[in-house]
Parts: sequence; C-alpha cells; structure tokens
Amino acid sequence: MPAKKEISLLPKEENLNTFSARFLRWVTSVGRVVIIFVELIVIGAFLSRFWLDRKNSDLSETLRQQKAILGSTQEFEKDYVSLQERLKFIKNFYTTEPKYIESLNSLIQSIPEGIYFENISFNSGEKSSPITGSVESYSYQENAIIDFIVNLKLNPDISSVNVQKIEKKTKDSKFYLSLSLTFKKP
Repeated sequence: MPAKKEISLLPKEENLNTFSARFLRWVTSVGRVVIIFVELIVIGAFLSRFWLDRKNSDLSETLRQQKAILGSTQEFEKDYVSLQERLKFIKNFYTTEPKYIESLNSLIQSIPEGIYFENISFNSGEKSSPITGSVESYSYQENAIIDFIVNLKLNPDISSVNVQKIEKKTKDSKFYLSLSLTFKKP
C-alpha cells in the first residue's frame, strides 16, 4: 500500500523560528481569541434581544393607551375649539357692532306683565346710525298692550314707536301686536 501523505500547514519542528511559522502561530492563537470574542458578542446580542423585545412590547402598549386617550379626548377638543371660536366671535361682535344689549335691556324695562314675545329683531345699517327693531308679541289682556305701547313711548332710549298691527283673531282670545321701534343713536 502506498504511504499516506499528510498535508499540514503547521511548520515542521526544525523550522519553528521562520517568519511564516511565527506568523501562522500568531494567526491561529489570535484567531481563536477573535472568534471567541465575536461569539461572545453574538451571544450578548442574542440575549439582549429578549430585553429589547420586552421593552418594545411595553412601549407599544403605552403607545396604544396614549392613542386611546387622545381618541377619547378628540371630541372634547373639537367642542372646546368650537366654543373658543364662538366666544371670540361674540367678543369681536360685541366690540364692533352697535350696542344691541343696551337696546334689549331698555326694551325689557318697558314690558308690563301679560306680554309674550313671538319675535324680536334688531337692525343697524352703520355704527353711527340708530338701532331699529321690530317686535311681534301677543297678550290675553287689552290693558297689557296699551301699557306696553305707553311704556315704550315714555322710554327715554326709544326715539319712535310705530304700531304696525293690532288684531284679535276670532278663534283665539289673544291680542296680536306688531311694532317697529327706533332707538336713539348710541
């Protein structure tokens, strides 16, 4: 049988101090350390994956909870913003438009008992022009209508009162009254 030939990269015993022999020993010893170090890094990364997965799960749950909270307060936020816009509009309207509130308060002071309003409207062309209004009301008593008209004519804030209509319908026991008013200039 023919003799087996062995192939070995390691240097022979007699050439242990050559450059190639020293380099090969250094590479194999350092290579083992590098391989062990890389394996430790891989094992560390594998083990840290469990910690990172748990942290990711916790953060996902927190995010879901916060989304639910935001979703539940979204309707409240819309209502709040709408209210803020309406208040801003009212504030701007009150400061830029004629003084309707004073006119309405003056009208309220002239109302006797027994007068019921169906419609009240105020108009003003410009800021310096007088405020005009129309009033549609009814009463079950004729004296209440008379007192109302007299009170309006005596009111110092109202410059003119025009009675447009007074009627009593046959089926109804109510007296219907329609007036137009002109308030003094603000």
